[in-house]
Amino acid sequence: MSESSLPADGLEQLLQLEEKINQTSSILQAAKAESAELARENSRLQATFDEQNKTIRLLEGRLHRLEKQRETVRGRVQKLRTQVDSLTNE
Repeated sequence: MSESSLPADGLEQLLQLEEKINQTSSILQAAKAESAELARENSRLQATFDEQNKTIRLLEGRLHRLEKQRETVRGRVQKLRTQVDSLTNE
């Protein structure tokens, strides 16, 4: 290699380095944008999850009350059947 080609090689290397830095910067910006979008999506999903859990808790409470009510009604119906059976068997 001649001495005149050394500065050109150095300039070429500098240009390649600059291009790599620009590419890296672009990738980093895209990754940051994607990260921000994922954080927003995560917040939205967390809010949906929390709301659904609240609904589930309310429905579980309602189910429990209805099951207790059903057992009470079942007991009352059984009592009535027993009374009707005793009246019809006499």
